[in-house]
This record gives sequence, C-alpha cells and structure tokens, in this order.
Amino acid sequence: MKTLDRRQFLKHSVGGLATLVVGSKLSWALGGTAFAATQTVNLHIADAIKEMHTHNAINAARCYYWIYKSVVPDLPAETPGPSIMARKGDTVNISVTNDLDEPHAFYIPGMVDSGPIAPGATWTGSFTANVSGAHLYYDNLNRPVNRMMGLYGALIVIPSAPLPGHNFTPYDSPTPGVQMLYDDFGSSAHFPGLSWEQGDPATFTPPFRHYVWLLHQASPKLFAEVGSLPPGQIYSSAEFVNKFLRGPFKVNNSSVSNDISYIPQYFQINGQTGHFAHNNCYVTPMGRVGEPAVVYLLNAGLWTHSMHLHANHMYITSVNGVVQENPIWVDVYNIEPMDRVDYTIPFMRPPDLPNTRGIGLPDPPLNTINGHPCWPPVEEMNMYIPGPGEDMAQDINGNPIDLKQRLSPLCYPMHDHSEPSQTTQGGNYNTGLISGIYFTGDRNTPGWMDFPMDEDWRLMYGTGIDRGCALDGTHACAPPAHHD
Repeated sequence: MKTLDRRQFLKHSVGGLATLVVGSKLSWALGGTAFAATQTVNLHIADAIKEMHTHNAINAARCYYWIYKSVVPDLPAETPGPSIMARKGDTVNISVTNDLDEPHAFYIPGMVDSGPIAPGATWTGSFTANVSGAHLYYDNLNRPVNRMMGLYGALIVIPSAPLPGHNFTPYDSPTPGVQMLYDDFGSSAHFPGLSWEQGDPATFTPPFRHYVWLLHQASPKLFAEVGSLPPGQIYSSAEFVNKFLRGPFKVNNSSVSNDISYIPQYFQINGQTGHFAHNNCYVTPMGRVGEPAVVYLLNAGLWTHSMHLHANHMYITSVNGVVQENPIWVDVYNIEPMDRVDYTIPFMRPPDLPNTRGIGLPDPPLNTINGHPCWPPVEEMNMYIPGPGEDMAQDINGNPIDLKQRLSPLCYPMHDHSEPSQTTQGGNYNTGLISGIYFTGDRNTPGWMDFPMDEDWRLMYGTGIDRGCALDGTHACAPPAHHD
C-alpha cells in the first residue's frame, strides 16, 4: 500500500488530473507536464492511503482508496485514475491488472466491459472511441462500493472533424442550437476572440480548450472499513449506501476520531479540495476574454451537486450524452449522481462592469472617479492586501512577513450550492468543493493581451504551452509595461 503525499503529487503533476493521450493524432494536447502519449492504456488496480488537503503535523487527515494507477513513468498514483483522451474512431488498447484481493473491473457504458478481473489477473482488450464527448470509466462490480472507493476516471473523445462549413463543436452530431453557438464564437460582436478550436502559438493559447471536473465524495471512516475486510470478503452495497448517505452527523474532529461520522467529510473535484482545486490551472478555467472553454462534469459519487459559477453564465450543451436542442444559459445547474453534463463557458467580459449601455456586453466602458476606464480594471489589479505598511505577521525574530496579495477582481469563484460540500471537517468555505474562473487577458483591448497575475498564480500556472505560458519558463501573463 502506497501513501500519496500531497507535496510529491503537486510537484509531479501540477495537481488535478493526469491525462493519457492515445496515439499521436492529438499532438496539440501534449504541451503540458500532466500529459503523456501512449499506444496502450496500461492500468493497475491498487490501493493507497492519500494525504488529504487538511493533513498537517497536528491533524493527521488521511483516507484509504482503491485506485487505477497508470504505469507511465512520472504520472503519480492518484484517484481518480488518469483521463484518457482519444479522437473519435480511435482504437484504444487497454490492459488492466488487479493487484488487490477481490475481483474488480474496468467498464465504460456502451464501449467496453472487462467483466470481473480476478485477484492477480490481467485483462487485455480494446474498444473503439465511437461517441465524442465525456464518458465515465469505473469499476461496475458491487455497485456503487468499488466506484466510490476511488475506481473511476474519465474518457474524453474529440470529434474527428466539424460539420462541413461550420466550426468544431465537442459533438459528432450537434443540434442547430449548439452549432449556432459555436459558430458565433470568434465571429460575432457578442463573442469576440477565438473560436473553440482555434489556438494561437504566439500567445500560447491551446485549441479545443477544455477541462474535466470529476466530482466525488469521501468518507475516511467508511473507506477504512471497506479496506480492512479480510481477503475475498465483499462489503454490502446496501450497508455502504445507508451509512454514507444516512449516517448520523457527528463532529468531524481528530480529537474525537473514534466517534466521527460515516457521512462524507471531503467533497472533491479531480480528487482535489479547497486550495488544491481552486488554485490549479488544470481545474480552474483560465483564458482571455472571448476564448470559450468546455468543462466536462462527471459525477462519480452519490451526492447531488449544484454547481454555480460567478462572472459568467454557462451554456448547458449536453446532458448524459444528449446534445441539447436549446443550450440554456444558466448560473447554476444540478449534477445528479452518475450524470455527465457539459458546460460551455463563453468567457464573456465579466457582466458587472459599467459601460455605455449599463452592464454586460463588450461596449465602451465608463470611467472611474480617478479617470481610468472600468475595463480593464487597472485600479483593482494594482491593489494589494495588506497594503504598504500594513504587515500583519512577524517571524520569530520580530521581522515583518510580506503577506501582500494582489486583489485580482478577475479571479471569480465556483462553488457548490449543496451546503455541506462547501466545507471540510467542519472547516471554512475555502476547504470545500470550489474552483473558479480566471481572466488572464483581453486580446480585443489594445495593450491588454495579458493581465497582471499575483505570484501564487504564476507558480500554479506552470510553464507548459497547454495553459498559456512560455516554454522557456518566462510568463506570458507578465504585466504590460504601461500599467500605472
């Protein structure tokens, strides 16, 4: 059994979700350190103790999991398993070895079913990525126990070509409404910028901008019970669900660890929670105004989530594999257990910015009291908290510690309206199921291709072209020289 160390994981993967790209047809997806090309998806079913994000010297926060582990070098073991990316029509060769002491499986509805893989056995097979969009792969034995224990991941299938005379969409057969939306990206005054499939090497902007949000919940007490069973013994599915969803609430605190609740303590996106999800460019959509992104949401858990994004409404373009006739434009949308829902985020200019017609549209902005245009928000982007002379901490020698943080109004939150998921172990809002949306620039406003970015985000942003940074390690989002 391996311990998944948070620091080592972040060091090797940027955090979030490692991705296996099948073949070489999607070479544009190979710009970042969390991507690896492969001809055969080779997974091992194993177990691990994961250090949760609240783990520290005085609070031992760990959780037992079953995991799909890739054998690709440098891809860390983690739950969920690595995302698999293919183009429609690709043949995906796969090998799965069961290193645990009970039967397990690999299953994608409508594509592949390994059947039970005995302890110590290896199953090999292949399947055709025949439907574009996002698909959940998981262990379908003893439902939902094996899946909930961490045996799940995502398959993303990109269409092989757009409809003749139209822009790409994420779907083989887009409805007229979805096709019209994607045709408007990059060509209408309402959506200035790049279309979804357009990239721009000069600004390190990738084509087909997309994110995967795998939703899940974890109960350390319940997962430990499952992991402690004798070899070959199977935990009752009915008992698991009853404890997980209907167990009595008790104080989740390490000082009463023998009396903690069975109900979930951690609510995760891609296995990450709180800071590890929000300050992560592989989870939080980042882009310039007018550069749309797709977020594939897959709920592998047992909890209904109600995801709410600030700054932009999102278009719901597909629900459970059904491309929507009318892509509704909403700011919150329920994701039920086992749902697959696609958000298309237009990256419109934030709607709370005053302009000549009020708020919203990319019209000429009004000026602030200091004479600056409301867009871009220069005054806010150059404000730090605490400000000069407002040091709020000291080291052991009494020297002030620089805590200043750029007050960036261009990083907006995403959170779940399901109240319990907004905290962890009775903690605060920023330890729950959160992410966000970050505006990194505006190619349509002269001189403001890139916005200034605080140092924390520079570190999280990485150095790969897949998320907008120069390969030599310099940052594409450095403040323009004319900032005042």
